[in-house]
Amino acid sequence: MNVLKCFSFACMFWLLASVALAQSPRKYDPGASDTEIKIGQTYPYSGPLSSVAEIGITQSAYITMINDRGGINGRKVTFISLDDNYSPPKAVEQTRKLVEQDEVLAIFNPFGTPTATAAQRYLNSKKVPQLFVGSGSARFNDPAFPWSSSIVPGFVTEGAILGKYVAEKIRTAKVAILYQNDDYGKDYARGFKDAVASSPGIQIVKEAAYEVAEPTIDSQITQLAASGADLLLNASAGRATVQSIRTISNLKWKPLHLLYGRWADIDTVFKPVGMEKAVGIISTQYIKSLYDSNWDADPAVIEYKEFMKKYRPGANEYSALNVQAYLFAQLLHHILREAGNNLTRENINSIALNLRNLELGLLLPGVKINTSPTQRHLIVDQILTRFDGERFIAIE
Repeated sequence: MNVLKCFSFACMFWLLASVALAQSPRKYDPGASDTEIKIGQTYPYSGPLSSVAEIGITQSAYITMINDRGGINGRKVTFISLDDNYSPPKAVEQTRKLVEQDEVLAIFNPFGTPTATAAQRYLNSKKVPQLFVGSGSARFNDPAFPWSSSIVPGFVTEGAILGKYVAEKIRTAKVAILYQNDDYGKDYARGFKDAVASSPGIQIVKEAAYEVAEPTIDSQITQLAASGADLLLNASAGRATVQSIRTISNLKWKPLHLLYGRWADIDTVFKPVGMEKAVGIISTQYIKSLYDSNWDADPAVIEYKEFMKKYRPGANEYSALNVQAYLFAQLLHHILREAGNNLTRENINSIALNLRNLELGLLLPGVKINTSPTQRHLIVDQILTRFDGERFIAIE
């Protein structure tokens, strides 16, 4: 009887909530209506970082799944993801098209520091939410740009986590730093250097920068290896990361290798270069790796795998890119659902910047999502790990 009462109460609560939502005042900005929500995105489907295009494809597939289930609060979601070639001018061009021609409600999870930076001022001037950029640059946590936010950990913060580890656990090291010559690389290196600045046993003996368009970074790695450094901070991206690991191996240089977590990726980096060459790499992680059998029976992992089989048949379900894409799409789903009938750009932005202890199943235990107008990096908590040749092992 008590179970029936609880069930009846739950049904009544759901019915009342549904009625309240249906009767609540409807407020719309461009990109929203009684039947549709338009969301835009730019992604590098071509160009030097096209390997991350899987994220945009999987997010589009997630939206298809949501629409198959009836949409969000009775509205279908139109998700328009355009190629920006990882080119800042192209990103601006495509972003303007999304806002002015397609009239999207918001831009969600555009990838890359240089491309998102190029579009940031335009979107903020138009008061269009630039939700959760795929960058940890400090500029996406800058109060001067209140319509921007970041989906990945802050570059300065993550660099500092590795710097703190070196200062407290390694204590004595000659450090070489490789960094991409943009906000990402500079912020990451700065966070690390600030964290080790007061440690007399840590010496930074050589730094080398590279441009995204450079076809090879062999010369930079050769210079760093010749410095006599026994520890490398690697703030590279994409094909440059693959090249760096390969060249380090070819030179038979064996530094303690600290790598930006986004590119400590088994499928897009470690497998192409050879898994054995990545053994010992230290990085930060915040999502569950499907290469870790400990998660095989995890309900969130099982749900994700079922989605991949149905909506991305043939795609690599183990890829961290696809896991991230699903996780980030869940976040968009949450924000749009919470918005109810108040589908204004201001409300969407407000919800995104006031998330409290949000737990999504594919995050590692202990990692929660918290945002505020003064803390707009979606992920703050991270786990320090070492790659053992097959999976990432937490460092105690």
